[in-house]
Amino acid sequence: MTTHALVAAIGPTLTGWLDTDEHRDQAHALHQLIADREGSYVAAAWLIGMNPHLNDDAPLQAIRNGHSADARAAAHAYLNS
Repeated sequence: MTTHALVAAIGPTLTGWLDTDEHRDQAHALHQLIADREGSYVAAAWLIGMNPHLNDDAPLQAIRNGHSADARAAAHAYLNS
């Protein structure tokens, strides 16, 4: 179910770019975290945008590279700003 929700949120190309179920689950959780407060479009843009808390990598890139804890911290920093 998470994969279907993530495809609906960020599209099949970006979802397929995340190569494990764990990465897709992590991306979905961060999307939901931000979408609950900012809306789905903002959450999707946040996932693919350059992020200063991640040395200008996108949160999806950080998740794919095994830095999901850093991406989560960046999400909380975004929500608390």
